[in-house]
Amino acid sequence: MTDSAKPRILVVEDDPDLRTIVRLQLSSQGYEIHEASNGAEGFQAMQENTPDCVILDLMMPVMDGFGFLKRVRSVMDLQDIPILILTASEDERNRVRGFQYQADTYMSKPYDLQELTDEVQRLCALARQEY
Repeated sequence: MTDSAKPRILVVEDDPDLRTIVRLQLSSQGYEIHEASNGAEGFQAMQENTPDCVILDLMMPVMDGFGFLKRVRSVMDLQDIPILILTASEDERNRVRGFQYQADTYMSKPYDLQELTDEVQRLCALARQEY
């Protein structure tokens, strides 16, 4: 797989250790990883270099995951990019709200790295079918 063929994943997560874990796991599987530490940085990163998929935390400073989802889904060119919520929140209301804001899938922390990889692969495959 050449670098240009690598699917781009944007990880929007305020915890640098978790970003590192996700980056190491997914880059070892052939993904190009971009990182942002909050929703505002993530939104800017999406506008500069559109990813194939986003992994999004909900609870972050500056702009939380819901604010990020709202902004992304309001921009025509970004509406169809798959977004996977990956959060420590066990509140079922957050899951429902995430889907109301048009997240594509939802996983709770702690998570299985292989399950995360499989879900990212599935979302990227769906995104490529839509192009």
